Amino acid sequence: MYQSTYYVDKATDTFADVLLAYGVASLLERLLQENLGEAIVRVQDAGSVYAITLEDSIEKGFEAIAWFCDLPFIQAGKKQPPDGWPGEVVDYNAERERRSEFFAARQQLSKEAKHPGATVDEYPELAVVHALAPRSDLPFLELINQMRAMDAYCKVLSAWFECRTCFPDLVRLLLSLFASTPNDVDTAEKQWEKLSKAHGIKLKNVTPVQALNPAMGKGINRPKADGPQLGNPDSFWLLEFLKFWGMRRTGVPRIIRAARPGPGRSPQDRKTYVLHPVNITLDTHDKVYGAFNRTMWSNTAVKMDALATLRYTGAFLDQWLAGQLADARWGEEPGDYVAGMDMALYKDMGSAVALLNLSGINLPRWMKVTNEAQGRAYRGVLEEHRRIVDSLQEGNADEYRLLQLYRDFLSGHDLKPFFQFTCAYAQLTISKMYKGKWAPRLTTSNLEVLIMGHNMKLKAILDSPGFQKIAAAIRRSTVIPQYFKAKGNKGPYDIRYGLGAELLRQAAYPARFIQTLSDFLYDYNRETMQVYERYKGNPPVHRAQVTTEDIEQVVSLVDEYGSQTVANLLVAFGYAREPHEAEELGTEPREDEIATEEE
Repeated sequence: MYQSTYYVDKATDTFADVLLAYGVASLLERLLQENLGEAIVRVQDAGSVYAITLEDSIEKGFEAIAWFCDLPFIQAGKKQPPDGWPGEVVDYNAERERRSEFFAARQQLSKEAKHPGATVDEYPELAVVHALAPRSDLPFLELINQMRAMDAYCKVLSAWFECRTCFPDLVRLLLSLFASTPNDVDTAEKQWEKLSKAHGIKLKNVTPVQALNPAMGKGINRPKADGPQLGNPDSFWLLEFLKFWGMRRTGVPRIIRAARPGPGRSPQDRKTYVLHPVNITLDTHDKVYGAFNRTMWSNTAVKMDALATLRYTGAFLDQWLAGQLADARWGEEPGDYVAGMDMALYKDMGSAVALLNLSGINLPRWMKVTNEAQGRAYRGVLEEHRRIVDSLQEGNADEYRLLQLYRDFLSGHDLKPFFQFTCAYAQLTISKMYKGKWAPRLTTSNLEVLIMGHNMKLKAILDSPGFQKIAAAIRRSTVIPQYFKAKGNKGPYDIRYGLGAELLRQAAYPARFIQTLSDFLYDYNRETMQVYERYKGNPPVHRAQVTTEDIEQVVSLVDEYGSQTVANLLVAFGYAREPHEAEELGTEPREDEIATEEE
């Protein structure tokens, strides 16, 4: 019972186990803080269990502390805190109204005042908006209220409050329960029966709500298939209390915005993200989670998955590079600390919500940070990808497919879906430019960072002068002239629509790919010389010719690495932009500007 490592079984293999692990870790952290003044608590995925390891052991007598509760009582409707409740009380309706006032005040700000980095000194009207900023845990409070979890929440908080007269005994019970694996819940329940009878506390079990236990619900719940029994399952109330605690500390519940909003109220479908630990201290978790939670706006379903991963990884790198993460070490990556996010999708059925899907998304596993410069390079890649993902609209079928491909790329250490994404996105970029719309593009420098993070063997391709010159030829025949045409400045060169798609169509056959590429380069050189002669050696736009040596280098690369690999890289770099090139045509919509109040 008194030791430095405690265990939480993976009883359901869903995020319910993660929530319980963080709840137990939070309890142990409080015990150490109350007795030692500080605590380093680490949550680790140890296979069949989550191990919570402590730098300082729990000693006998640590449980003899005053009652506390780190969860607020939610005052909503007829729900009132028990008499004498000493903890925090949150007026749910008042907090919702405050959030509405926040968005209303923010709408009145100028675009400059909304820009990140704007200060109250520059824009005094920001003071009112900052004063109305919603609570960081408001999504948690809304989850409890809107997913019919309020009864269970109030019951476990009230029971926890009743235990103030036997609090040390309750803590000992919990220490004993999680001191070994498998967790002996039956014995813990028997110990609770004796303790509750001695102190007149009636609560033993509560219904496990789907907000915390996505795989549980009303239905056939008999442990043996010896007869039907329709009803609600039961769970030991202390486990549910700890899960609520874990949800407040590591859960990210959000409303899904409709991809195609219609008239009237949109369905309030939900997604709950729970960070899946690998090996992380609570201190590191809190710093990254806090920064991530503040910037995680609601969005459409697939886009929100991709943005969640990008934003969390970005927040981790920001805190790391700022020197805020004591346990981060060079040579590691964010995925060494947090594997990703477990997710539950809930469908709004009007009077209730129903679980539709359980899934997960991993953090990128190609970001080994060996030094500060590399960390900042990865941060630039993430921000660039965030802007591209944010520009895609899930209500459009083609862009929805792009978002799916990009999400697949993030979750796996595989460049294939990324190349599929870059090919399709290249065509979309040309189309958007033609219409004069904002069209963010990948940059060649950040592409190289990403490719090298996945496969260093491809460096020889990227370093080849012939590859770079032919990629530049593709760029000068597609996105660059299309950009200037959309700006009303049509250049002397034709735009090769569909070039990237044609190269990739032939990539499965090396001879056909080389022939298609050669045909393009022949036309490219011919057109370059014609324009040069037409303008008597001084064309308005200069572009270099491709030499036979350049072509020979690419043919050699095809022989060594395969036509599909070379074709994918040529198209990706050919439709990217050099860092010094112009990009925007329209105005970039900011995610926080288009965020609306969650109902």
